[in-house]
Amino acid sequence: MPRAHRDSPAAGGMRWHWLWLKALLVVQFSADSLAGIVQTKSTTAVLGADVVLSCYYQAKSDEKVTQVVWSKKVPNGQNIQIAILNPEFGAYISDLYSGRIKENAPLLPQNGTITMKNAVQADEGLYQCLVNTFPDGNFEGELTLKVLVPPLPTLIEGPPLVEGDGKTQAASCTAEGNPAPILFWETEVRGTNTTRKTTHPRSESVTSEFFVVPTRSMNGKTLTCVVYHPGFEREKRIKHIIGIKYLGDVTIKGHEEGWFAGKDDAVLKCLCEGNPTPEYKWSRVNHSMPNAVKAEGNSLIFQNPLSGEDAGVYICHVSNGISSRTSSATVSISESEPRKVDVVSVSLVTVGVVTALLLVILVITVLLVNRHHKRRTKRLSEKIEELSTLSREASRRRLNSTSASTDTKMQLEESMHLRSGNHPDSLRDPSISSMMGEELDRRSYSTLTTVRETETQTELLSTVPDEDVKEENEDVTDQEEVPQDRDTDQDERYVTVTGNQPFIKQGMAHFYQENGTLRAKPTANGIYINGRGHLV
Repeated sequence: MPRAHRDSPAAGGMRWHWLWLKALLVVQFSADSLAGIVQTKSTTAVLGADVVLSCYYQAKSDEKVTQVVWSKKVPNGQNIQIAILNPEFGAYISDLYSGRIKENAPLLPQNGTITMKNAVQADEGLYQCLVNTFPDGNFEGELTLKVLVPPLPTLIEGPPLVEGDGKTQAASCTAEGNPAPILFWETEVRGTNTTRKTTHPRSESVTSEFFVVPTRSMNGKTLTCVVYHPGFEREKRIKHIIGIKYLGDVTIKGHEEGWFAGKDDAVLKCLCEGNPTPEYKWSRVNHSMPNAVKAEGNSLIFQNPLSGEDAGVYICHVSNGISSRTSSATVSISESEPRKVDVVSVSLVTVGVVTALLLVILVITVLLVNRHHKRRTKRLSEKIEELSTLSREASRRRLNSTSASTDTKMQLEESMHLRSGNHPDSLRDPSISSMMGEELDRRSYSTLTTVRETETQTELLSTVPDEDVKEENEDVTDQEEVPQDRDTDQDERYVTVTGNQPFIKQGMAHFYQENGTLRAKPTANGIYINGRGHLV
């Protein structure tokens, strides 16, 4: 219920009533706060321009403004009346300001603003606006008027600048105004400046001087005096062109290519820079000037074709009031015209020679690089061939060693068989078997040089079927019986051979018995079993 009551139309009306009352109180408070206060604003005017002196008063509802009085306060404490503004009787302007004061039309009690025409420097000071009201009495406000006096800058050229002199004043710039103006220089010339100020009753003057050490490179450069003042819309600039007096070096041109008899339009020119412009005079050492020769400015013109009499030493005299200089030139006259060199042809020939040299260098470089690559390729081929040769020789040695061992074994067996008188029992002599076994072992070991050969031979043996090996072993066993009177070493060796059944069966397939002797079957692999039972 309370919330509904607050949201009812009656409650809304009460809220708007309080807001309106609050606004009225704020307005009334503002009016009361402005009551009795005269609003003025200090201002600045430029010399010769019009200036507005503002004065406002906010009267209360029961208050009435009767008139507004303007006056100026002077240093002695007195006030000089300027104007009286009365809404009922009009405006009264003091004789001292007659024709310079303009009031608003129509006159409004709360607005006592006036306009002062053609402001002068004497108008600077403190002004008072007095407002007469009824029944609250009089109220006043003050404002300050400042009149800006823009300066009229001037630039004065310094003494003549001569090259070689010491530090000299190039120019000075002066400006006087209120307030004091600001001066500075803009230039490409190296120099220094000094500034001094002078105070006057209503203004202040500033003078700046610019000093340089004269050189001919400064001649014709710009020196600008820049003046800044709040009375200016933009900076003012005064430009000055620097003039340096100097005389440069003298040179004579025109005879460098060589003169010859009969040459037409021969001219000697004397070149020299200077400020002011220099003057030229010509002469010839130990001789008078040739006939038909005319001096024109800095040129000496030979009007007739040259002859041997025109040879000699010519002198050019130059002066410009600052200094003077001379220069001489020796003129030789040849009997015939010198051969001219065609610059274009020489240039083309030079370019051709340089191009040919570059091509030769390029070809030589290519040949050297090609030769280098061929040498490297040849060396690499030789190394590859050498390695191949060594590999073949090593394989051949291993093959020869294997064949030699086999042949040696067969020769020993045959010789032993012959010595024993074809008795099988002689092969079982322990000493002979031992010697033959050790010899065969020593030679057979030399053939086992690499693990790869052993693995390869083992793989070859492993390819033989077990049944074939078994049948061959049975045949061999039937043909040869092992005697009982063998010594211990032979028994051990026999056990070693027969004990390793998988490998012995495979190996026996490659042997046959002849006259009580085991001989290797012919094979391309050259495989046999040595005296110690090793597979080779």
